[in-house]
Amino acid sequence: MIRCLIVDDEPYARKLLEEFIQKLPELTLVGTPADALSARSILSKQKVDVLFLDIQMPDLTGIDFLKSTAHRPLVIFTTAFAEYALEGFELDAVDYLLKPFDFNRFLKAVNKITERLPAGINRIEKDSAPERDFLFVKDGYKLVKIDLKSVLYIKGSREYVTFMSENSKVMSLLSLKDLEDELPSDFVRIHHSFIVRIDAIQSISKEEVTIGDESLPIGATYKKGFFQKIERPN
Repeated sequence: MIRCLIVDDEPYARKLLEEFIQKLPELTLVGTPADALSARSILSKQKVDVLFLDIQMPDLTGIDFLKSTAHRPLVIFTTAFAEYALEGFELDAVDYLLKPFDFNRFLKAVNKITERLPAGINRIEKDSAPERDFLFVKDGYKLVKIDLKSVLYIKGSREYVTFMSENSKVMSLLSLKDLEDELPSDFVRIHHSFIVRIDAIQSISKEEVTIGDESLPIGATYKKGFFQKIERPN
């Protein structure tokens, strides 16, 4: 069992990591302090294998906290600021998760941890974790939880995507290419600008699919893969 400690002053970020950790039976969570000083108290009392550490925090930054910690667990930095990556790796961080990150990226970081822990801890396979039915995406200055079961389709426009639900839509700075592999198997790419949830499709022709009042085109590049998935669903 890998004992994890989350240190982050953002409630959304702590909640996301907590849900990711709970998906993997190999991991257990020992605490979720919101500041480095509280984390220091926990480290003095409990064994911790992995520290998920935010960098920008009040009173004491994650980097300063790590520099002042004599007996360090393995560290994965979590931050919205890419400019801290070099300094983080200079402190022997195992990985650097740039917010917002998804479950697959989290899993890659955890597998790097297993390579540095004592023998007997097995690599965690992607297929051992259940498919998630939610996603956290950045919307302005906050992380918003997207209920994937309510998403009808996703529209891409350059570096932005819009999650379209029946009564709402959420736009996020993200590309369809980056998003595509992170979605559960009931989503499929049908066009360079559209990903659809299969259960939401009402009708299909050779050139388009209908979802609600919307008719979405099927691109030539994606047509074969789309119809193969429809005929042989996962």
